[in-house]
Amino acid sequence: MDNNRGDSDRQPYFQIRCDVTDQTSVENLVNRVMEEQGRIDVLINCAGYGLGGGIEDTTVEEAQAQFNTNFFGTHRMIRSVLPVMRSQGQGKIITVSSVASEFAIPFQSFYSTSKMALDGMMLALRMEVRPFGIEAACVNPGDVRSGFTEARNQARGFNPDSPYYEWTRQSVETMKKDEMAGMDPEQVARVVAALVDKKRLRAKYFVESKYKAVMLLKRILPASVVESLLIQLYMA
Repeated sequence: MDNNRGDSDRQPYFQIRCDVTDQTSVENLVNRVMEEQGRIDVLINCAGYGLGGGIEDTTVEEAQAQFNTNFFGTHRMIRSVLPVMRSQGQGKIITVSSVASEFAIPFQSFYSTSKMALDGMMLALRMEVRPFGIEAACVNPGDVRSGFTEARNQARGFNPDSPYYEWTRQSVETMKKDEMAGMDPEQVARVVAALVDKKRLRAKYFVESKYKAVMLLKRILPASVVESLLIQLYMA
């Protein structure tokens, strides 16, 4: 933050670099915020990346790295802010998850499972922290047109020698196409911003109305039908 600038030119926020996969980096961030602001009212978790590749083609190390950012990075941030929020007697923790937590997407399995784990942790967290006046919720957007697509990692085993190569390539290309035709990130940001001022939070918020309809169909249709639809979408 540039303290030499006039109030009219000052940004309403400032950025501090933090690596959520590193505990020291997380602690340094929280300590600095406390030194400068004296409190933490809201934590918004949104760190994450995609990983394309079949389960057999993905090494354990690649899968662990995916979870270290998408899941354990969020866990580190939550653990670091909770003592502050408990002492305040209030706070909000909002985690940007994904509709992929509701469906196991072929050849993006570890991204899907990391988001499933994230949603499960947040559901438990809601109950654990409510006695302390702390609210928690997930925001589950669908396809978003952002740098996420370009930043997607690919498993080392995703190559022409893989028996899954063509299916993986087709699946990842479908994901890319859907993402680049997706909604503007500002739509997700507006939902998150609205939740900051909301008194009581629901467990999950789906950003797009079409995914609310998809969730309804998922509850109605047999699991075998849902599986067939996903195969048609990503592998046919």
